[in-house]
Formats: sequence, C-alpha cells, structure tokens
Amino acid sequence: MEYYLNLNPRPFEAIKNGTKKIEGRVPTEHNKNVPFNKIEKGDTIAFTNNFNKEKMKVRVLGVKHYSIFKEMLESEGTERVLSSKGTIEKGIKNYESFTGYKERVKKHGVYAMAIEKIDSI
Repeated sequence: MEYYLNLNPRPFEAIKNGTKKIEGRVPTEHNKNVPFNKIEKGDTIAFTNNFNKEKMKVRVLGVKHYSIFKEMLESEGTERVLSSKGTIEKGIKNYESFTGYKERVKKHGVYAMAIEKIDSI
C-alpha cells in the first residue's frame, strides 16, 4: 500500500538527508485517512513538504506502537526520532505541541514507523 502524509520542513529535510529514521504519528483529525495500525513493512509513504510542496517517497521498514511518547523516544532513541535532536523531555514537549497529539496519544498511543528514503518525486 501507499500512503500520503504531510511534513513540516525540518523533519522533511532530516528524512531526506537520512538523519531521521523514525517518523512518529498519532491518529488525529488531520490524518484520519491514514490507518497507522494497518501500515506494514514494505508499504510506501509519499511525504509532501508543507512549505515548498517538495515530495519524496519512503519505504516502511517496520512499525511499532507505543502507549506514550516517552516510551517511544526511550526505545527508538531521540537521535533516530527527532529532527531537532535533543532530550527525551524536549521530544515529548515537541510532540505535545502538535494539534491534538497530547490528548489523542492517551487514547490511541503513538506509531513509530521506521523508514528509508527511496526517491524524490
């Protein structure tokens, strides 16, 4: 399957450059058309940069589900998850700043998708 998601410029560039290896997502109203619980190894995701509309495609290497951000960041490592680098506390604060994430993670958890860039589109 192929899925379509938008990304802010910093994480988009970090994935493009190969420094961000995990994309963490919480199901919200903004991404309700993407069934994160059904994404599997081998699926592809086409990311669009929210700023300049550049696109790239990544392959999903695996998906893990965590109940809270801290658990994901500790298990996957901040250097693989965060485009801004930093501490677990900074990562939690960053994720909670996204609309709906703080409330919805309590109900749905967070999905950590291991990815690799396959090409620009």
